[in-house]
Amino acid sequence: MFASDLEDLGLTAEESRVYLALLELGSSYVSAIAKKAGIHRVSCYHTLDNLIKKGLISSFTKNKMKFFAIESPQILVNKVEERFEKAQKLLPELLSITNTLTYKPKIQYYEGLEGIKNIFEDSLTTDKEVLGYTNLAQLPNVITEEYTRDYAKRKIQQGIKTRMLSPLSEEALDYLEKYYPKGFDRNLVEILFVNPKEYMFEYEINIYENKVSLVSLNPDELMGMIIESPVYAKTQRAVFKLAWLGATSFVAR
Repeated sequence: MFASDLEDLGLTAEESRVYLALLELGSSYVSAIAKKAGIHRVSCYHTLDNLIKKGLISSFTKNKMKFFAIESPQILVNKVEERFEKAQKLLPELLSITNTLTYKPKIQYYEGLEGIKNIFEDSLTTDKEVLGYTNLAQLPNVITEEYTRDYAKRKIQQGIKTRMLSPLSEEALDYLEKYYPKGFDRNLVEILFVNPKEYMFEYEINIYENKVSLVSLNPDELMGMIIESPVYAKTQRAVFKLAWLGATSFVAR
């Protein structure tokens, strides 16, 4: 047995060394224990007192000299089990405190091509509708065509519905035909095109579950983030629905 094993059970490094020394000696006086443990005699006295308070050793007087004796190692095991039981009882309360803090947003930053891919991959973890803003003409500038086709294919296979707003352009109009699988269910993708002079989006923003992801569509700044916050996602979802309603009215005219 090593002192580090006892440290894992809650003893300090010095307490572990003294405990092991006394375990081998059975009972002895402080000088012998200190020598066996390899520590200073004065420090050993202090450590022995701590072990007595913890109930792991005891003391007695013999021939006017103070001796220390090891108690059953089972006591050490029992104390560890008691701490475990207390921790188990505290767990529900600790979790309830954690739950009160769930409103605090979690923000993850990503950089580079692989980081951008990680952001898109996260959107595939939902089984609900994805809402957002993008620029379909600029999107291929920050992600490879091969990945774009694979991402679109898996999104369709998983039945994830998407509603997006994008600036109008020839490239944007051809986007679905170029990157989505042939014969895909058109009900899964809705895109409303807006005036590029007024609404030139330079970020793709996706809203799903309790998350909002942002990806720069500028190839000179390959970066993005995922904000996980029920409050923020709810707000962004409401803003999108308002924008979608406005865009729908424009198309209807």
